[in-house]
Amino acid sequence: MCGFSQKNIPVIPLHDINFIVTDVETTGTSGENNRVTEIGCVVVRGGEVQHTFTSLVNPRQFIPPFIEQMTGITNAMVFNAPEERDVFAEVYKLLKLPNAVFVGHNEQFDWSFVSNSLKRSGLPVPQIDRICTCKLARRLLPKTRKKNLGAVAEYFGIHIDGRHRAYGDAEATARVLIEFLEHLEEHHEVQTMGDVLSFQNKRLNNFHPTPRVLKRVQEYLDELPEAPGVYYMYDDDGFLMYVGKAKTLSERVRSYFQMSAQHPKKIADMVKNVHEIKWVETGTELAALLLESKEIKKHKPPFNTMSKKLRWYPFLKLTNEDFPRLELCSGIEQDGADYYGPFPRRGMVEEILTTVKKNFTLRLCNEPIEPQPSFRPCFYYHIKQCNAPCAAKQTQQEYRQDVDAVKTFLSGYSHGIIATLEHEMHECAERLEFETAAMLRNRLRDLRQLFDRSQDVSSAVNNTNFILVLPTENDDKTVEVFIVRLGLLAYQAVIGRKASLRELEKKITALFYSGTELSMPLTREQVDELRIITQWTYRKRHRGVQIYIENLSVSDVLTKATDAIRNVQHTPDVVTIEEIDVMDSD
Repeated sequence: MCGFSQKNIPVIPLHDINFIVTDVETTGTSGENNRVTEIGCVVVRGGEVQHTFTSLVNPRQFIPPFIEQMTGITNAMVFNAPEERDVFAEVYKLLKLPNAVFVGHNEQFDWSFVSNSLKRSGLPVPQIDRICTCKLARRLLPKTRKKNLGAVAEYFGIHIDGRHRAYGDAEATARVLIEFLEHLEEHHEVQTMGDVLSFQNKRLNNFHPTPRVLKRVQEYLDELPEAPGVYYMYDDDGFLMYVGKAKTLSERVRSYFQMSAQHPKKIADMVKNVHEIKWVETGTELAALLLESKEIKKHKPPFNTMSKKLRWYPFLKLTNEDFPRLELCSGIEQDGADYYGPFPRRGMVEEILTTVKKNFTLRLCNEPIEPQPSFRPCFYYHIKQCNAPCAAKQTQQEYRQDVDAVKTFLSGYSHGIIATLEHEMHECAERLEFETAAMLRNRLRDLRQLFDRSQDVSSAVNNTNFILVLPTENDDKTVEVFIVRLGLLAYQAVIGRKASLRELEKKITALFYSGTELSMPLTREQVDELRIITQWTYRKRHRGVQIYIENLSVSDVLTKATDAIRNVQHTPDVVTIEEIDVMDSD
């Protein structure tokens, strides 16, 4: 374990941890003999930035020319900067936040300077656990990737605004941390701080496959295609041990058997016992991701941890009543309500509910109401948070206008939540409220994948109906078509660009224009599939053509689908956490 453990920290859920992500610029490499010239701290809790702090520091030391050149921090800049004791008094307050954990990219370097600065300032050094994003990168990113902050940020498509400046590097490290924590929670059943520490410090040994193992699997390795797909590993009794997905099957599966590959002990033990490898090619990575998820849930292979434990994800529900309410719920029922989500965190749902409460006047009571002029309005009416339809002070038609306004707000419309928060973010920046602006910017990243749309269409799950056309990875003559109805995958097929589309036309007509309904409520498996599709289609929205069905006639949809199939082209990709070919290591 890094650092001294705080009482009970290892068992605290991750969403309750205050991660104090820190970066320092210094006069040299020794935390004892050199000094801090600038520090940046970003407090992350619940997957979002809650607070930031940055300051130059007067080091009372000369900054060498090569460091001035690298950081841009000159001796003149720090001459009148705050003293070390004043700056670190503020840093100490952050480190003493409840359930605080220190985070750095190569945290030993940053912590050495922070702890020595606290001592010199006459402040106690808190007993605090420490997380190193560089260590996590070594365990989660491909071995061929460099693990410095610039390379890791580039891997995730994170732009560092001010490289080698404390705040810019701290902010980038915070965003990397959020990516890693989400992935660890999703794919490694990591739920507490203790789980993260265990994963971070788990020993990775070099793996040396024996000639017997290589001889046994060589025929399979030779036949593996350079295509996306799902692979299956079996032992000598034909027992399925592991299921995985790959963007390129040949490259991924061969990586298990490379000399000096770094495997956790569990995976190394599995590889030693592989006797047979099977695979299924898919046209695209999305198809591989969906198939892998289904196969793991179906077979529960012992060496997989990913997706064994299905989560309930929170949703927003706009109830189906004469006077609808907006509330938090944990699933989708067949009740005629509108559902929004699934959200990655409950805290995000609660924040949206608070925003709606401040800006709209939907009723906050839970009981069915029958408007009566004699009814006495409740407290919310008097503080102007409800227009009292219960007391007939607002007609049902007027109330429905408020409901429509909330629907528009929870959408990709020009006056929706995305545009509203963007406007608020820019206003905060103009008022020099940079901390609030940064928090809003980070919140927007999460909300866009749920509410942002390329067209003015509803973002309620119940009305999420679209056709996705993707170019297949290794065949310019084919595309893969996904049809999503009510947020769920209803059809999937690889189609030739010049093939007859009669069957596809029949499928589109049957799904969207025949009046048939899909069964509800959604199971946990379906909600998980919905989450995969939602995240993938947003993050890879430039990879293909997405055709929303809303407000389109069947002829318009067929024309757009035909044009996409004939003409969709490959586009440059941006790497995301979903693309990490990582082996389960629990």
